[in-house]
Amino acid sequence: MTLLESVLLGLVQGATEFLPVSSSGHLLLVEHLLAVPAEVRLALTAALHLGTAFALLGYFARRIGGLAAGLWARGPARRRASLGFAGLVLLGSLPAAGVGLGLGDAVDAAFSRPAVAGAMLLVTGGLLFATRYARDRSRPVGWRVALLVGLAQAVAIMPGISRSGATISVALLLGVGAVEAFEFSFLLSIPAVLGAAGLELARFDWSVVRPLSVAVGAVVALAAGLGALVLLRRAVVGRWLPWFAPYCWLVGTLVLLLLR
Repeated sequence: MTLLESVLLGLVQGATEFLPVSSSGHLLLVEHLLAVPAEVRLALTAALHLGTAFALLGYFARRIGGLAAGLWARGPARRRASLGFAGLVLLGSLPAAGVGLGLGDAVDAAFSRPAVAGAMLLVTGGLLFATRYARDRSRPVGWRVALLVGLAQAVAIMPGISRSGATISVALLLGVGAVEAFEFSFLLSIPAVLGAAGLELARFDWSVVRPLSVAVGAVVALAAGLGALVLLRRAVVGRWLPWFAPYCWLVGTLVLLLLR
């Protein structure tokens, strides 16, 4: 694994982890073109996920800090609001946790079948295209919305289903405002992203990769991830999500044709 390949994979991971185009499908395609060995791919992916996890924490640091401060606030109204939001994040996280713990072997098997990622990218494109019909009813995120968005996040454990694309699309289709849909989607993702990064790092095998390649890939993924978050927020607020649909359909088709 050369440094150039690490940079390329870091860019792909960082950009596609947060943009609604599925990082798993893109990484499969790029790693196939670069002929990256499976054992190297698994180890490097763990490091890249750590980079995007730090990007997520950095982007939402102020929001997370405010929420944490609210939990200990003296004012009962602020404390109730923070506790309520934390409860919604916890509720929305339960479906993905259940799928990850109960169906982990099945999910791992799906990642070994590129055709699954290709087909699911086509589904992601359909979800994104459907948001052109979404209407902003300024619906608050209550327990029903949190649970449905959480179910979308659970489905997105499958390769090819974009986590951000699925969760934001479902929130928008339920009538949630654009900014709130964006923020809840990613605040909901923090437990899942950190949990996935932790599990992958626990299985990390330093013997198959060079530490410098790992560090470079992770830093590039962090920087690309921050840029992707800024771009996606603009896309959600500007109602540009349907524009990503043809791209997902194109990549999904390429995966099906090249990696079947």
